[in-house]
Amino acid sequence: MKKHGFTLIELIIVIVILGLLAVVAAPKFLNLQQASRISVLEATAASMKTTAEQVRAKALVQDVKNGNVQLDELGISVLVYNGYVEGYWNGAWRYILNIGKEIPFTSASAVCTANSLCGVGRQQTAPGFPLTTNGAQGLILIWPNGLRLSDQCYAYYYNQEDGTTPNTGVVTSGC
Repeated sequence: MKKHGFTLIELIIVIVILGLLAVVAAPKFLNLQQASRISVLEATAASMKTTAEQVRAKALVQDVKNGNVQLDELGISVLVYNGYVEGYWNGAWRYILNIGKEIPFTSASAVCTANSLCGVGRQQTAPGFPLTTNGAQGLILIWPNGLRLSDQCYAYYYNQEDGTTPNTGVVTSGC
């Protein structure tokens, strides 16, 4: 009775083919992870912009330029400066940015580990931040799990504190 099996050459060919597939597939997988992070940050920035516009409308209705704007009948209010949401994490953004869970305050120098996103406020600047802040502390930053702000992968909201419309956007060079 003759046994049938793979020859050494056939096994080597299969291993080479699998190796080539791994070399081709791995970068595509890494690009998917990068694309996913960027998409989450772009959606977060869009949410920040929409939320800020809604609070601005409430501030106008309540005739509040600087101070607290009442958001609901439960007593939740947020700080506004010149009618726009202030760049304050614990006094504003932690309450109004609803992405299905609360984003905890995280130190600007820390790796995000608490949730899928981390946030900090009252910042004057950040690595790779594309705008000049002139020392105003109206900058909110949100970055993904496993990264630091210094990795330059974050969404931002910046209230210049001069009455102009705040800026929102993303920095993705390190995603």
